[in-house]
Amino acid sequence: MRAFDRALFGGSPDDVRERYVECSPITYVDQVRAPVLVLAGENDPRCPIRQIDNYLDRLAERGAPYETYRYDAGHGSLVVAETIKQSAIEVYFALRALKLR
Repeated sequence: MRAFDRALFGGSPDDVRERYVECSPITYVDQVRAPVLVLAGENDPRCPIRQIDNYLDRLAERGAPYETYRYDAGHGSLVVAETIKQSAIEVYFALRALKLR
C-alpha cells in the first residue's frame, strides 16, 4: 500500500506532506454538517481501524451525528450476506437522516 500511496500522491508523506494532509478526511472533519455513516472493516489495510476511530472521536467531540457499523473483514466484504446487510444499513441510515423513517 505504501508504494501505491507514493504513486498516487507523487511521493511519500515526508516528500509531499501537504498533499497527504489535503487528501485526508480528518482535515475536514470540523466542516461536517450532515449525519455520517461509517462502515469499517476491522482488518482494513487501506484505512486502519485506528484512523476510523480517530475520525469518529473528532465527530463525537463536536457532537456531530454519526453512526458506525464494523464488520469482520478488510476493505469491503466479499460475503454476499454481508454486502446485503451493509446495503440495508445504508438505506435505513439515509431514510433516518432524511427523516423519512
